[in-house]
Amino acid sequence: MKQLLRGINPWLPVFAFVTMFHLQRGSVVDAIIFGTGTILLIADWKKLVKFHMPERPQISVQALLFVMAISSAVLFFSERNSWQDKVLLLALAPIAVVLVYYRDHGPKPSSNKVMARTKWIWVTLALVMAVSELFAYIFAEVFQDDLTYPTISILVNPILDSPYGRAIFLIVWMAIGVGLLQIRKGRRR
Repeated sequence: MKQLLRGINPWLPVFAFVTMFHLQRGSVVDAIIFGTGTILLIADWKKLVKFHMPERPQISVQALLFVMAISSAVLFFSERNSWQDKVLLLALAPIAVVLVYYRDHGPKPSSNKVMARTKWIWVTLALVMAVSELFAYIFAEVFQDDLTYPTISILVNPILDSPYGRAIFLIVWMAIGVGLLQIRKGRRR
């Protein structure tokens, strides 16, 4: 069994579970997104595609601002869940894959107690939030009540119903991603 699982990406089971979850709940678009991620992880794990992953990409601030402005404008001027939204998602998906799917090259900083403690705090926080969201979804499905214990989507829907809210939400969301990935040119890692 160890030999079979050697080299597996630790995110593969997560992506596979989320794909099956979205299929079960009937969210085809989300299932396609996570299913594609699952297929990419399997292809990388089994070396099905000859692909040398480059170092972490570096993008100019002007390019980031341009993509954020165009994306925000599309969301501002289109109806929610419109064909324009879907085209934007399909255009951003390959860009996102390129930005997050790379291998770190070079020396890694050694772990110390602070880094280890911080890692476990973030992992614990992420797991608590994921389980809480899953519980909220199951609660809403079983009791047909999505207001007693609302999911995140129920909480942000009023904001996303407004074109201003959608545009601002996208800018904040992309800025957080850029900050987490540290992909700006000239930014020290």
